[in-house]
Amino acid sequence: MSDTPPAIQRKPSWKRIVVRIIMICAGCVAILLPAWLPDRGKAPIQRGTVELLQAFLLAGASVVAFGASSHAGAYRPVCRVLGMGFFAAFVGEIEDFVSEILQWPFPEAWVIGVILMAVLITVLRHRKVMAHFLATLGHHAGSGLIAGALLIIYVFNRVIGSEAFWMVSLGDAFSPKIPEICESYLELLACYLIFIGALGLSITLARRRDPP
Repeated sequence: MSDTPPAIQRKPSWKRIVVRIIMICAGCVAILLPAWLPDRGKAPIQRGTVELLQAFLLAGASVVAFGASSHAGAYRPVCRVLGMGFFAAFVGEIEDFVSEILQWPFPEAWVIGVILMAVLITVLRHRKVMAHFLATLGHHAGSGLIAGALLIIYVFNRVIGSEAFWMVSLGDAFSPKIPEICESYLELLACYLIFIGALGLSITLARRRDPP
């Protein structure tokens, strides 16, 4: 075994550290911003500012993934699949706002179906690179952030967002708005984790060497 220590790939940079701190602070501000806004009662919280912020973060994740595809080499199909997946989530997020607040007809199921069909075709056409990406997915922290976001949405949020949980916890002090508010803010946190995870994965794919 060689005693030579592994070479550092990149030198430490205070600029990168500052950027990361700013992104974390900006995410905290984005998550808490709706709580500071005056309540005008025009739209429910999950279809108002909170939902728009969720959609903005998902759209940002999609743009980042598509933007990285031009620099990803053989991993370009992976970036396209990620971008289309995030865009499908964006479409699902804005459906309530478009159809109920703006009163515009919005064929959400058809749009998401077309996107998922394009994802499936891309995966089948590039099976080798997709398999290699999935095999190395756990090597990057971005995948953990996205996995954590999915756990918040589909597991943790089912408990915190349920009326039964808060009725047992608060008793007579229970209000129907409490689970609705908690569910909305947890989804906003999940969307922020997805955005940061997508940013990390996209940068990694743009710099990663082509698979063997």
